[in-house]
Amino acid sequence: MKKILIGGLIGASLMTSLALAEEKKIVYASYLSPQHITNPVLEAFFRAIEKDTDGSIKFESHVGGSLLSGRDIPGGVRDGVADAGYFVGSYIPSEMPVDNYIAQFSLWNSEPLVMTAVLNELELFDCPECVDEYRKFNTKYLASYALTPYVYHCKEELKTPADFQGKRIRGVSSYGDLAKALGAAPVNVSPDEAYEALNAGILDCALHSVAAQKARSYGEVAKYVILDPLGGYLGASTFNLRVEKWNSLTPDERAAITKHLPELVAGAIFNYIAEDEEVQSVYTKSGTKFYHADPSFAAFVEDFKAKYRPQVIKKGSELGVRDPAAISDAIDKLMVKWRKLLDENGRDKETYTRLLNDEIFSRIDTQNPIE
Repeated sequence: MKKILIGGLIGASLMTSLALAEEKKIVYASYLSPQHITNPVLEAFFRAIEKDTDGSIKFESHVGGSLLSGRDIPGGVRDGVADAGYFVGSYIPSEMPVDNYIAQFSLWNSEPLVMTAVLNELELFDCPECVDEYRKFNTKYLASYALTPYVYHCKEELKTPADFQGKRIRGVSSYGDLAKALGAAPVNVSPDEAYEALNAGILDCALHSVAAQKARSYGEVAKYVILDPLGGYLGASTFNLRVEKWNSLTPDERAAITKHLPELVAGAIFNYIAEDEEVQSVYTKSGTKFYHADPSFAAFVEDFKAKYRPQVIKKGSELGVRDPAAISDAIDKLMVKWRKLLDENGRDKETYTRLLNDEIFSRIDTQNPIE
């Protein structure tokens, strides 16, 4: 009888230990392809946290949409299919209007280091509506990055605004309005679909970062890349955690996560910058022409941005954002702050990582659960 009792106690204890271990597993979902340059940075982030917590936190990563599609990740995290994920609000615009409003400011992202910092500080501390939107998905926003500037990948050499008249250009969000202002026809296709659209003559120009010459195979069908920056996309967040999972962690475990967020963010954006530089070098040799358009093109884009800002705020209201002007003002204020910080301290990766920690991620409350 005593042996049975002891055995039962041991079994119950083992089941409890297994249950506790299961609670500390974080299932991460991303739709990005396994070859995406963000994935190695995420894997290093996961390993660093596992090491710092002596294995009390374990990550299970599912990329390439193998667990949840880009559209399904926010709801999947909310419902517990995954514990964390890569959110892109443009896939569910009616459910994430604030995220889609912030994406309207992509045109002003000509400095990805500045805007990456702006985006994180805004979402974490200076945008109550952002916090509320993620809470609708039972989720705590933790980190993201701003993409390197989009450029036009075209099938023929275009130099002046007049050259764009009648052209069919990939244009989404504010980029669609820019295309219309140029006299072009915006076509709403995904980055992956743009290759086929270029190849089939449906598009004259695709819109994406320089790296898309390789990553999206645009270099096979679009040999003219205008380097005048059009701003990098802002509407995505790399690492978000379900509230119950965050609350199940100890303060030390939460601190282990926030400790490595600066490395995750800096690693991602510096990878993007390096990839653009490498692709431009390689594809120049294989026949792609990278060039700056006539100065009249850059002047046109700057004039468009200046006149477009009131429309962006109006769009925010139409999307259902409570106070779009406040978010716009916060973005402007943070851009000034981060340009000054980087001008004074430097833009190397080590300095940037330190500034992200000091100014943003060290401020996250790891001691108390979210109520």
